[in-house]
Amino acid sequence: MSVQVSYKKQTVLGILLLLIIFFVVESVANIWWNFQIECEFEDNEIFQNMNLNEKKRMCNELYNIRTSGTDLIPNQKSEFLNINSHGFRGQEIELEKSNQTYRIFMVGGSTMFGMGATSDQTTIPGYTQMLVNTIEVNYDIEVINAGIQNANTKTERNLIEQKIIKFNPDLIIMYDGWNDLREGFDSNTTIKNWNAICDLGIKNNIDVIVSLQPIAGFGNKILTEQELNYSITGLDYKNNILKDSIQNYNTLSEQISTLENCTETIDMRSEFDKIKEPVYWDQGHISDKGNSIISKSFFNKSSIILE
Repeated sequence: MSVQVSYKKQTVLGILLLLIIFFVVESVANIWWNFQIECEFEDNEIFQNMNLNEKKRMCNELYNIRTSGTDLIPNQKSEFLNINSHGFRGQEIELEKSNQTYRIFMVGGSTMFGMGATSDQTTIPGYTQMLVNTIEVNYDIEVINAGIQNANTKTERNLIEQKIIKFNPDLIIMYDGWNDLREGFDSNTTIKNWNAICDLGIKNNIDVIVSLQPIAGFGNKILTEQELNYSITGLDYKNNILKDSIQNYNTLSEQISTLENCTETIDMRSEFDKIKEPVYWDQGHISDKGNSIISKSFFNKSSIILE
């Protein structure tokens, strides 16, 4: 006795079969695509003890960060990083600041954002938050990671003037140099942008700390073989050897101390000069330990303002 299946049931079964096939194909394609994505840090000596699957997941998460123009799209959650509802990396914050909160915004490019950091807490702002938590004050100190990939002093200036100012910051810390140099900015352009932010700080009763970041080959660190290669082969955005612009960076170093309206300025080119182990995983991005070292310098400068 044969059993006949109605056309309706055949249609439903056919749709279910197509959905299963689609799901399987999509899953295989996603797995294949994820293994095609490669990040430079995956083969770096800094991450040699990190599990291969963890490195791949971290790489995929960084690669898949969504942006809109120069802004991070809000509400992105993953294992290694989180973008809050305002488009800043890290924990959630409120637009309106309470009277018992001191708010610090840390601004910069992907080095401030924490490309290659193994968590939100091991970025420069993450470590800085840990350090300021040790200060005994009768108010809360909130450190916000406003770093954005590829940002330079021009885009940071726009970010501060158009967005960050609305959050009523008490202190803005800027960490710059590498992207300005790669963009081909001369020292006067960078100084002009820094001055504009420091002037904004004076007008709005906001302290501003400006810093010049370390770059492999631009200080006196004893470089590992990999780091030395980064310093020699690193390029600007026009594919010129970046180290050929070292004089421009030296000029910027000389001029940063002339910023009269900034609360503090820091030349960080020599921060890693006494560190023998690897810190850089390309010409400018650094390890968790490097982030920790930089955060201590920022803490030492800002703690004078906070206490």
